[in-house]
Amino acid sequence: MKKSHLTRAVQIAVCGAALGVSALATAEQSSGFTIAPGFEYYMLDKDLPLDNPYLWSIGLGYKTSSPWGFELAYVAGTTERATSSNDVDMETYRLDALYHFANNDGVQPYLLVGGGKQAFDYGNFDIENDMVNLGGGLKVAITDMLSLRSELRLVNDLERELTHYSVGLGLNFQLGGDSAPAAPKVAAPSDADKDGVVDSQDRCPGTPAGTPVDANGCERVMDADSDGVADAKDQCPGTSAGARVDEKGCYIVITETKEQQLRVNFENNSFVVTQDSYSEIESVAQFMREYPLTKVVLEGHTDDRGSEAYNQQLSEKRAASVAQLLVDRFGIDQTRVSSRGYGESNPLVSNDTAENRATNRRVTAKVSANVETIKR
Repeated sequence: MKKSHLTRAVQIAVCGAALGVSALATAEQSSGFTIAPGFEYYMLDKDLPLDNPYLWSIGLGYKTSSPWGFELAYVAGTTERATSSNDVDMETYRLDALYHFANNDGVQPYLLVGGGKQAFDYGNFDIENDMVNLGGGLKVAITDMLSLRSELRLVNDLERELTHYSVGLGLNFQLGGDSAPAAPKVAAPSDADKDGVVDSQDRCPGTPAGTPVDANGCERVMDADSDGVADAKDQCPGTSAGARVDEKGCYIVITETKEQQLRVNFENNSFVVTQDSYSEIESVAQFMREYPLTKVVLEGHTDDRGSEAYNQQLSEKRAASVAQLLVDRFGIDQTRVSSRGYGESNPLVSNDTAENRATNRRVTAKVSANVETIKR
């Protein structure tokens, strides 16, 4: 045999062996001698000028109690040359190793690999070549001894480097030997309350049908948000992990009042806000942005110099000027800001010194927000 032919033969054989070894080994199977009569349809290589033939076959073998079996087969028949009507006799002798998978409800797949000789008789001369084949099939049980057998093979002519395919259909008789031992029947474990936990492990026998249970067979308390309150009693599903909840499964809320105070002082007889007071006003604006539901009332005041009517107007202008800064400079919505003046009616201190009068010339405000936090 040429070296290239030998290499190809080894490659096909190794491929077949790998398929067999990679298969999951089955439990012990029935054994015995086999007889396999049948027919095969050959799809010959296009480089071989012969019509595709129908051939008859007969195989004799032995199936071991392991997944493996062996078969010696003879295949024969007649075809014609594609360029003439001359008959050509075709014969094949082969030895195959079969690897059987688990028998599932009477259907048993198998792989095969093997080799042998393939001969063509053209009348005046004969051609006999070495061949290897690789394939697989199914055995479908008809009785304990008889199966319908179908298979597909790839056949490689090593001498002329031709590749054929064959489809086979036949019978498989298995005689003598031992049958695979029947698997011992194990009684199903008892589960009286049908909760999916066997009685021997059920710590809560008799749970009502359909009740969710845990691994011990006891009723499983469903608590989707893991807050310690069963879903059936949880009036606030979906609370966040780690939050404290009450007996209804709702957040325990702590209410806290936060406030921001404002005090802006003015020069005598002026309602112009000085630059020094901007940071004070900006603090109020920031608080109102953080708590967007808050509103502010700005209260303007004066000292006691001047008429009461004049001081009333001046206090209103002072409050309005701070309100305008909150809206125009610091971006607080106009609807959240209001102002009013109190004139000289609400002094903080007596107006008996210049320092005290400066203290009374002012705009004040207090912004409050009720903040709710979740107890953890």
